Amino acid sequence: MFRQGLIKRESSGKPIRVGFVGSGRMGTGAICQIAHMRGMTVSVIADIQAERAIRAFSLSGYRPDDVVVTNKLSTAADAVRQGHPVVTEDANLVPQLDVEVVVDATGSPELGARIAFQSIQHRRHIVMLNVESDVVIGPILHRMAQNAGVVYTVSSGDEPGLIAELYDRYAGLGLEVVAVGKTPTSLGSFDRYATPDSLEEEARALGVNPHFLVTFRDATKTMIEMACVSNYTGLVPDIRGMHGPIAGVEEIPRLFKLESEGGLLHRRGVVDYARPLMTPDGRVDFMRSVTPGVFLVVRTEHPQIQADLQYFDVVSGGDGYYLLYTPYHLVTTEIPISIAHAALYQHPTVVAKDGLVTEVIAAAKRDLHAGEVVTGQGESQFYALNDLYAVAKQERLVPFGLLPGARLRCSVKRDQVITYDMVDLRTDTVLYQLRQLQDSLFT
Repeated sequence: MFRQGLIKRESSGKPIRVGFVGSGRMGTGAICQIAHMRGMTVSVIADIQAERAIRAFSLSGYRPDDVVVTNKLSTAADAVRQGHPVVTEDANLVPQLDVEVVVDATGSPELGARIAFQSIQHRRHIVMLNVESDVVIGPILHRMAQNAGVVYTVSSGDEPGLIAELYDRYAGLGLEVVAVGKTPTSLGSFDRYATPDSLEEEARALGVNPHFLVTFRDATKTMIEMACVSNYTGLVPDIRGMHGPIAGVEEIPRLFKLESEGGLLHRRGVVDYARPLMTPDGRVDFMRSVTPGVFLVVRTEHPQIQADLQYFDVVSGGDGYYLLYTPYHLVTTEIPISIAHAALYQHPTVVAKDGLVTEVIAAAKRDLHAGEVVTGQGESQFYALNDLYAVAKQERLVPFGLLPGARLRCSVKRDQVITYDMVDLRTDTVLYQLRQLQDSLFT
């Protein structure tokens, strides 16, 4: 019903004012989509490259000369109040301006932590494209937002939001959800040990940053996003790092069954992923794969419900297992759905409301040496895995998002997971401080 709510806001002359932090590809796409909507407007964009934010406004229909570029709070506040689009290089200004919703589209765990915390302090709803922050401190940010009377949420459109919406629909209908997952195109050439150097040529051909491509190719992004889904749904990784079989539409409902039934799983109710099928010439087989979409494997023992699903040609894996999927996810297009639901109905899309179920951890891509400083995801040092939060806590495994800037105390072997005893973490970050608070409040 959000369309009716937006029409009402438009009619009242009070559209939902939105501020974006980050105007890369994802942010720019959402900004352009909002320009075509009723009852919602982008008031301010923060980006360390001001020209990129100006471009986003230009693509949305504004003349560059109409954009107010400033890092001064009073100037920005006056411009927003007068209805002028504002660009700033200072992300800290955005939550202080007269906007209802702040969207973090940065992907930086530390910056995401600061923006979310400041937004909640200023009683702004906060929509996170930044799943990297959420899997570290999502529960405490949700608790703080509740106490402030605002919404903290991960966004619609991207895989976690789409999976959450499908999970709510079919679990709400009473179907047993056996597995949920995604099938990234990038994992057609899965390489746990990918580095910016090894992918430099391919990244140049694709027109993307090689560090960005690494996070997809080594499955780090998949581990993070499926941990986010786990923390919302309560579904769990069946094994450390999940199974991730090569599987298409026909194979997924046969593989995501119990081992005793011929499948891979030790239990029902898991988060996982599938790597796409490939054609003989080495390309991703989009016809037979779910790529680049998401899937649910559901189960029912009721003969009438089974007959109905078969009547509608739902793909069956036998034994009452069925595949429900979408072969795409519209991340930039659907971000405004979460903005609308937060502002109109105070309703989050994806949130870890009861603490972490799954932790994202780190393993070494190569032998590392004492004294090395961790540079972060998308590099040559670590890839991400996920595992149960309780297991990670018992084994003292460091959350992946806390590692940037840390210094290794000892040598680390390839594929070894990182514990707190192995590193000196940066303790002067907002991310670290909020995680400490979260650990003291949630068990």
